[in-house]
Parts: sequence; C-alpha cells; structure tokens
Amino acid sequence: MTEIQNRIVGVIGRKGSGKSTLARGVLERCDRLFVFDTMGEHSWVPNTLRDLDEVDQFFAWAEMRDRFAGRYVPEGDIASDFAELAGVVYDQGELLLAVEEIPLLCSASYIPPELGRLVRLGRHRRVSLLWTAQRAAEVSRTLTAMTDVFVLFSCTEPRDLDAIRERCGGETADKVSRLGLHDWLAWVVIGRRELGGLEAERILAEMVLQED
Repeated sequence: MTEIQNRIVGVIGRKGSGKSTLARGVLERCDRLFVFDTMGEHSWVPNTLRDLDEVDQFFAWAEMRDRFAGRYVPEGDIASDFAELAGVVYDQGELLLAVEEIPLLCSASYIPPELGRLVRLGRHRRVSLLWTAQRAAEVSRTLTAMTDVFVLFSCTEPRDLDAIRERCGGETADKVSRLGLHDWLAWVVIGRRELGGLEAERILAEMVLQED
C-alpha cells in the first residue's frame, strides 16, 4: 500500500444490515473527518452544521488543527449543497470525507462533476472518501472503478449481485448472497483479496488512517 495518497472505501448493504454502525466504527478512528450526512444518522460527530456558511467557518477553524470532526446535514437541495461542499473539501485537503447513501447524488451511468473531481483527483489533495449505499447497482461505475475496498453486507437482489460480480468477481458475489443479515466481508482491489473478521477490520483502519 506504499505511496498511496488517498483511499476510497465503499460500504454496501440494505437498510438495517448494519452498514452505518460499521461505518461509524471506521470513521471514529479518523483524525480529520467530515461527513455529508444525508440521512442525519451521525449525531455522534461533535460539530453539526446545517448552513454552508457555517461549513466555511468550520474549515477556517479546522485548518490549523491536527484533529477535527464535523458533519453537514442538508436541509435543502442535496445535489446543490454537495456541489458547493465538495469544492470546499477539495480546497481544504488532508481529510476523510464520508458520504451517506451516495446514490442520492449519482446513478450507475452518471456522476456529478464535483464528486467526479474528488474521486479522480482527490489523491492530489489527500482527500479520502468513504461512501455508503443500499444498492450496488445504483452506484456510479466511475466511483466503483476507483474504489479501493468494498465492504459488502448480505444481498439477494439480482441486479445488485450482478454489479458486485462485475467489480469483485463471481465467487465474492456468491458469498455475499449467502451472508446473514448483519454479516459482512471486505474485498480489497489491490491483490483482489477477500477478507473477513479481524484482518478486514485492520485493513479498514489502515485505509482511513492513511497507514502504508
């Protein structure tokens, strides 16, 4: 994992599978974190912002700090709010951005330009990304192509299994179809490795902590 400047982690699982709980466990390890909290689920994050002017003030405050955590809960148009926030995050650099339910911003065949810039060029600013989705088939193919680690919960929907099969292989898709409700596995793109248990948790920690 040497010389990797950022990481992209995708967490896929239907409602109630435990993906937000797992995401929290990963995000709590991060020193410099900002969450685009579309579902308003991350109340544990200490600084809650609901206005984009507050976001600018927050990052001005955070710029000189080694550790910070904040979240933005959109109350207006999600797409336009994210577009503005993404620009601020890119300029800030050196952080992990988490985006809940990313299909609210993209589709399999479309990625908004602001998200696309973070995905394609975030490494130049050391901006890592953790995204979640209920449906694998609804996530932008550009995003899945750039994702380094997939965390996969139980899935039985044929279209979603096809999307997982296309990116992670047939064997992994078959295992995902047989997982229990709250079970999960991790698939690491580099080396095409499937992981579970403590080893998977260690890899996820390394992803968000930028450890090589």
